[in-house]
Amino acid sequence: MSDPATARKPRLVFFQWDHRPNAGAAKYLVLHMQQHVKSLAHHFDVTVVNTDCDYDAVCDAVRPDMALFEAGYRSHGSRRISTANTHRHPGIPKAGLHNGDPWCDRRAGFLSDMDQWGIETFFSISTLMPAYTPSIAANTYVWPNAIDPDIFRDYGQEKSIPVALTGQCYGLYPWRQTVFPAIIERFPCLVSPSQAYESKAAARLLSGESYARALNASFVAPTCGTVGGEVVRKHFEIPASKALLVTERTAGLEAAGFRDMENCVFADHRDIVDKLDHLFAHRDEMRRITEAGYDLAHARHTLAHRPQIFQWFTLRQGLPADEVIIQTGPFGDLVRARREEGSVHVPANGSDRTLLDKAATNLRRDRLRPAREAYERCLDYVAYMPEAKFGLALCALQEGNAVEACVLFGALVEVTTGAYGALDPDPVDWAYYLLSLVCAGRPDEASRLLDTYATLWHPELTRVRVVVNRLMPRRPRRRRLQIAPKSRNSIHSLPARSDTEWLRWLGATLRRCGQRDLADRLGNSSDQATPPPGRPPAKQRLPISPPRKRAQSQFYAGVDRAVMAVGLGRLRPTVPPAPEFRYLDRLGRNIARAVLGARRSWFRAGLACLFERVRGPRSSADKAQVRTRTIQLMAARADGLPP
Repeated sequence: MSDPATARKPRLVFFQWDHRPNAGAAKYLVLHMQQHVKSLAHHFDVTVVNTDCDYDAVCDAVRPDMALFEAGYRSHGSRRISTANTHRHPGIPKAGLHNGDPWCDRRAGFLSDMDQWGIETFFSISTLMPAYTPSIAANTYVWPNAIDPDIFRDYGQEKSIPVALTGQCYGLYPWRQTVFPAIIERFPCLVSPSQAYESKAAARLLSGESYARALNASFVAPTCGTVGGEVVRKHFEIPASKALLVTERTAGLEAAGFRDMENCVFADHRDIVDKLDHLFAHRDEMRRITEAGYDLAHARHTLAHRPQIFQWFTLRQGLPADEVIIQTGPFGDLVRARREEGSVHVPANGSDRTLLDKAATNLRRDRLRPAREAYERCLDYVAYMPEAKFGLALCALQEGNAVEACVLFGALVEVTTGAYGALDPDPVDWAYYLLSLVCAGRPDEASRLLDTYATLWHPELTRVRVVVNRLMPRRPRRRRLQIAPKSRNSIHSLPARSDTEWLRWLGATLRRCGQRDLADRLGNSSDQATPPPGRPPAKQRLPISPPRKRAQSQFYAGVDRAVMAVGLGRLRPTVPPAPEFRYLDRLGRNIARAVLGARRSWFRAGLACLFERVRGPRSSADKAQVRTRTIQLMAARADGLPP
């Protein structure tokens, strides 16, 4: 569809991560990213930017009608790009693309990126993202997985493989763990080995056309959508290659149009063998179901059938104040609706969410052992699931083990700011890390770190700031606290508690952690708490970090202040200035990269000058252009330095 006024597709600039390093490992990862661009190109004139850049300069050069920012990817080699000056060109609509799993620990980094870039509309390849991250559900639309029909099609291969088993088969895929062994024991199979995405051995796996041809030569190919019941690419690749899809029944697949024994087979370990025996004995029925699945995949689930981002771009123009844009289903169109209406999302009915709900209920009732067991079982599915790790940290706090809680909360902060590289952590992770420091008897350390992320705001973080300032009276701060215009979204859902209930919980937790003095001081500091008549108020000594720890903390604070004072804020790590987060190691790496980057810039400039001398005299205009280009090159390198 073209813009009728200009007879052209609208221009879209796509800020995509640099996924090229995956070419040496799981090649299909690169292919998936290329297919995203190919799908967008059905509706937009797409310019891809996958290097460090300046948003202002890119917009001046491309003059896009829309900007799309990829974020939240759990890198297997891909590099997150740096984009400066995203506050410029406010008239260009911006949207974020969450390219990741709905349970991923990089969601906090995604939310941080979106906040830093001023983006409030999100698209996700995951049908479950709205249900797994309810804080952004109202602003999240699904841009579902799809197939490239140029690759996944009927090649006319002779059906010579009874069953093809491909894909990972570990804890994240409980359906495969029970179904695949039952099939292997009873049917001849082509079994593809499982390899980690980042492994060099993954380069040996079938991908692209060779993978599609193998499916095309197979009668049956089972797969599943993980513990959450997600709709993954294999659900479309298998029927699109004219193999029979065998899978588990989920709400997402039914929303995609799949029906048992009509265009696929829904089964589990209890009936899979009987169903396959029946179909292999009735080849005509198998052929009919296979062809119906093929027709469904090519009629509704190719790259051309994913117009949701283009629909949002079109619908938002002239949108009345009393209307919103909603999605009619995870595979449905975006339409205008009354403000009180909302999008239709797939519910989160997976075993992981059931366990999290069970654990949270037990935690609220102070049944810590079953709560901990349920959180640990979640980690059997996904070892890095942040909600489960956060829950285990809460269990540790309520058990009185503040040191373990510090480690667990700190690890969540480090993943977002260190491993992912976001400018700030999830606000709830940060709030409870500070709170765990208080419970560990280190309120002075919590006070020092309190304003590390001065613009980060969330109701839970505000409570913690009030508590820390009450315990450690506010001294003059070198960094002024900036009030954010709105609360930051979090990946965590906490129970609704009034301030009084929350303070009561905190007092009990402090006592369990052996910080009775802090609990008493917190209670006595309120206006309504007065000592009994005739009895002088008791003197209370605040717990203070041990001398060695205190000196170490002051040293890191001094280094952080020095980095800012000498104008090297761009090189300052995004992790908190504390030894637990390897602050000095990260600072050293950033400085080394800056030095090497500057040397490369000077080297390239020198080569350019040498080339000009060898080439001989040129016009003054040409020389000026070369000088300008050299300056731009050096400036671009400088802008690309790590934050």
